[in-house]
Amino acid sequence: MPILFRLSAIFAVLTLFACTHPSPDAPMCRVSNSLVQVQQNIGQQAQASPIAAACLIKANSKVLLVEHRLSGKFDFPGGGRGEGESLACTAHRETWEETGFNVEVSQYLLTTKNGLVLFGCQLDAGLESLPDKFEAPRWAQVEITGLAKIDPFVIDQNAMRFADDLIPLRDGYTQFVINQP
Repeated sequence: MPILFRLSAIFAVLTLFACTHPSPDAPMCRVSNSLVQVQQNIGQQAQASPIAAACLIKANSKVLLVEHRLSGKFDFPGGGRGEGESLACTAHRETWEETGFNVEVSQYLLTTKNGLVLFGCQLDAGLESLPDKFEAPRWAQVEITGLAKIDPFVIDQNAMRFADDLIPLRDGYTQFVINQP
């Protein structure tokens, strides 16, 4: 009987993942010229070695966050670094995979104490005209349930996937607003 239970669990997992839509290939990494010149020094003074990167995308007075399927909480669009990949290109690729948006990674903002490098990313796709909550691309829906534009000064740490990311979210938002051309 235990073997039958294990096989049914394996069958359920295989069925779930067999029905997912494959992610289209990510577009070419878009990094601003000013960021290309300073990329080598990013994360050098961080408390933890940079292991992941994410984008902070502004939409008027809000930021675009992803809602994770397992936790139901919000997070930056981002993720783990691929082998030989720059942190800026990691942020670009992961943002594409989770949101479907082809952003331009334009500014290094900060590195969290957990090693997440946060970049200011620009989007020329009319994000402001979309509703505050909308669906993630079909290929991302295994991991992401939706996308939301949220005021970073209204959200609390309990709504964040990683509570320690709330202060970096606010700091990055403020820094990106001040330095944005």
